[in-house]
Amino acid sequence: MEKYGAGSIVVSDYDPSWPALFAQERARIAQALAPFALAIEHVGSTAVPGLPSKPIIDLLVG
Repeated sequence: MEKYGAGSIVVSDYDPSWPALFAQERARIAQALAPFALAIEHVGSTAVPGLPSKPIIDLLVG
């Protein structure tokens, strides 16, 4: 475990619920930004099945 800023960085095993969490956030962002958000993508390590990562869902809005 490493320290960054005020908190610890924790790397977790892959969680199969991460894609569903992304889908929920994507829907909320799409509703709030439509029609301005042309694409909302799941990026970062939580988007890679099987890859341990920080349990933070990263999104890219274009």
